[in-house]
Amino acid sequence: MCGFRRRSCHRDPVSYGGQKDRDPRRATGLKRLLPLLLTLIFLSLLLYFLPPKEILSLFAEVSLKDFLWASLFYGLSHLSRSLRWKLLLKELSFFQCFLINSANVFLNNLLPARTGELSWFYYSKRLGVSLQRSVGIFLWGRILDLIALFVLLTFFYALHRGDFRFYILSIFLFFISLFIHIPLSKFKNFKGDLLTSTFASSLSVISSLMKFLSLILLLGLAPSVELFLGFSGGELSSVLPIHSFGGLGTYELSFSLPQKLFGESLKEGMKVAFVFHSFLLLSSALYGLIALYFLHKK
Repeated sequence: MCGFRRRSCHRDPVSYGGQKDRDPRRATGLKRLLPLLLTLIFLSLLLYFLPPKEILSLFAEVSLKDFLWASLFYGLSHLSRSLRWKLLLKELSFFQCFLINSANVFLNNLLPARTGELSWFYYSKRLGVSLQRSVGIFLWGRILDLIALFVLLTFFYALHRGDFRFYILSIFLFFISLFIHIPLSKFKNFKGDLLTSTFASSLSVISSLMKFLSLILLLGLAPSVELFLGFSGGELSSVLPIHSFGGLGTYELSFSLPQKLFGESLKEGMKVAFVFHSFLLLSSALYGLIALYFLHKK
């Protein structure tokens, strides 16, 4: 018994040390598997609500004319967003900003858990923008995107309710966006001014509005508060840590759940979201793959 105890005492430190070595690896492995598991779960839910036959019938309802009109307005949204980045990144050309934006949108849509956002800093650095400056500019743009969604949401709600107070709220939110550059001035090499901020904020609103119009035109829908709320939920899902591979399932649920709060059908919301999400993946891939080619071209 004494010999057994000695062997046990002698091996415990090795065992515990080995366990310590394995724990970080297990944690890393679980973190890598989490996006895949989320994708499988959300994809299963998606297929449960939308059988393959219904999915095919949904795509059949989209005419070529509607697709082209939606593509035009998505392109305008893309150009507005790229022009916004050009205003914020004055040292880069419009074409360079267009390439960075296209690659970032595509990779952010495709990769899970916001890892696609890293492409912004990587390609900005390759084009000569310091990391500290690109971080400040990136945060500025992301905050403007978020405020733009709320500006439009309150505006559509004001139209729906005919309540003047929500028009005031919409204007107030836009007014706040004009001064976002002030707290961000602590970043090194970051410079912002009111004129640049005004144009950048306006282009952020225009970009979101053009993208929303592409949804309306693609599926022939009537604009409504509920629809824009779903659209906003889908937009936010692509930049949240829960974003799965390709956003499959997470985009559809984020789009349809806000509409469910207004009494809309969850299944119908997921149908609309799936078709529009497929359109976004296809469109962003078209721009993104071309951008990646030019960004890596020597």
